[in-house]
Amino acid sequence: MKLSAVEKFFDKMIVPALLVLVVIVVADIFFTDLKYEYETYFFYADVLVISIFVGDLSFKFRRASDWPGFLRREWLEILAVIPFFWIFRLVDSVVRIGELVQEIVHLVTRGGRFVRLFAALGLVGSRHERFSRFLERILKTARFRDASEFFKHPNEK
Repeated sequence: MKLSAVEKFFDKMIVPALLVLVVIVVADIFFTDLKYEYETYFFYADVLVISIFVGDLSFKFRRASDWPGFLRREWLEILAVIPFFWIFRLVDSVVRIGELVQEIVHLVTRGGRFVRLFAALGLVGSRHERFSRFLERILKTARFRDASEFFKHPNEK
C-alpha cells in the first residue's frame, strides 16, 4: 500500500513527538517551577504532540479493514491521544459550577421574600400540595385509567 506524503510526514514525526512528550513529563515531575514559568509553551507543545498522535491514528483508522480489529490493535494509542488532564479539568469545572449553583439556590430559598413571592405566583407550595397536584395529573391520564381497569382483582367488579 502506497503512503501519501502526509502519512509519511506523520510517521516521521512520531519519534520527535515522543521525545517532546518525555521532556514535558520530566519537566512536569521534576522541574515544576520551570514548567510553571513556561506553562504556555508546554501547553502548545502538548497540543502539538497530541495532534501528531491523532493524525497518525486517523491514517491508521483509514487503512483499517474493520472497527473491532482496529480497536484491538490500536487501543494503547487511542488511550495515548486522550488528554486525561483536560477531562479531569472539565469535570472539576462542572463540579464547581454545580456547587456555585447550589449555593445560589440556598441563598435564594433562605430569603423568605423569594419563597413568599413564588408562593403568591403559584410557583411554589408545600410539598404536600405539589405532590397532590402531581398525583392528580397522573390519575387523570387515559393510560392510568386503562391500567387500573386491566389490573383489577378478579373478585372486584
